[in-house]
Amino acid sequence: MPLLLVLTAVFILLNLIWFGWRHTAYSGFSKNMTRTDMSSALFPTCATKDGDSFDHTVKCPDYLSLTGNPAVGYPGTEENSFTDRLIIWPKFTGGYEYGVILNSKEDDRRGNMFYVDTCGNAVDEKYRFLAEDYRKIIRELMERAERVWNLD
Repeated sequence: MPLLLVLTAVFILLNLIWFGWRHTAYSGFSKNMTRTDMSSALFPTCATKDGDSFDHTVKCPDYLSLTGNPAVGYPGTEENSFTDRLIIWPKFTGGYEYGVILNSKEDDRRGNMFYVDTCGNAVDEKYRFLAEDYRKIIRELMERAERVWNLD
C-alpha cells in the first residue's frame, strides 16, 4: 500500500511539474493567437498571421513531452502551402534551439531542414553553404520571430 501511495504521489508531482513548465514556457508564445482545429484543451495548437500574411504557429508539447514548437513561415500559396519556415524549440533549462525548413529554389517540392544558431548560421558544417545561400530568408524569419515573441 505505501508503495502505491508513493507511486501515485510521484505521478501527480510529475504531471504538475510538466503542466506548470508547459504553461510557463508556451503561454507567452500563444498569447493573442487563435486555436486551430487540431487544438484541444490539454494540447493547444495556435496560429495567426501578421500584417504581411506570415504564419505564426505554436504547437505545445504532447503529454509529458518537452518538445513543442513555435514557428514562423512565409505565406503559403494555393499551389504550395509549404513554405520556408523557422522552428523554435524552447529548452527545459532555458534558452532556445532553432531550425529551418527551406524549400529548394529549383524544386519547391523538395527542401532542406537543419539547425541554425542565433545568428542564422548552420550548426552542421554540411549545411553552411545553404545557410549562406538563404541568409536573407533566415534573417527575415528570425527577425519576425523576435518581433512577435521577444526571444532572448
